[in-house]
Amino acid sequence: MKAGGLSVTDVVPIRVLIADDMMPIRDYLSMVLAHEPDMNIVATVESGTDAVSLAKSLQPNVVLMDIEMETPRAGVDAIRTLNQELPDIRCVVLTHFCDDNTVFAAFEAGAVDYVFKNASVSEILESIRAAAQGRSYLRPQIARMITSEFRAMRSEREALVNTLNIVYRLTPTELSILRLLAEGKTKAEITKLRHVEASTIRTHVNNILKKFDEATVADVVERLRRLGIFDIFMG
Repeated sequence: MKAGGLSVTDVVPIRVLIADDMMPIRDYLSMVLAHEPDMNIVATVESGTDAVSLAKSLQPNVVLMDIEMETPRAGVDAIRTLNQELPDIRCVVLTHFCDDNTVFAAFEAGAVDYVFKNASVSEILESIRAAAQGRSYLRPQIARMITSEFRAMRSEREALVNTLNIVYRLTPTELSILRLLAEGKTKAEITKLRHVEASTIRTHVNNILKKFDEATVADVVERLRRLGIFDIFMG
């Protein structure tokens, strides 16, 4: 029977390598993929190191990669290596980890898809086929995580720009006093160090707080540290 001008026997199967440290999962995935006429399992391995080694020699189209194997991030490391040395091989993550850091690390390393182990068989198969065809599909949960991260990054960027603008508006004296306060000096100690009246220091501190729109100097310092500005201007 022909479909689109090709018979089933004409279809070049997708060469898949399975990497997972749990034998039952490897066996299950092997059983599922073995029933697909357009897929061919070239190897199953239990470590990221073996996944890289065999991928180099067997040249699979897709690697179905677990995250935690011989190390907590073995899959991420293997994906990064394959992406650098064999960029034509597509890596699909199949894992139970769903935290932001792991998801972002996997995509940063070069994964083209991220599937959870509780996904349906059809979802896993579709991910493999999409990866082999060079298509990248973001699942709703992953898309929400990435969107949320971008929003947080944009908010952080806006906070950084706004705070930098304030720092640039500080006078040299205010910047010097803020540096001393950040080092833990009290207003009384700063008064002695700078040989000025206590009222003068209070005026400068009030001006600093007013410019930053913060209630205390501690709030200002924490803000500068959090945004990485403290090391630049106060270091």
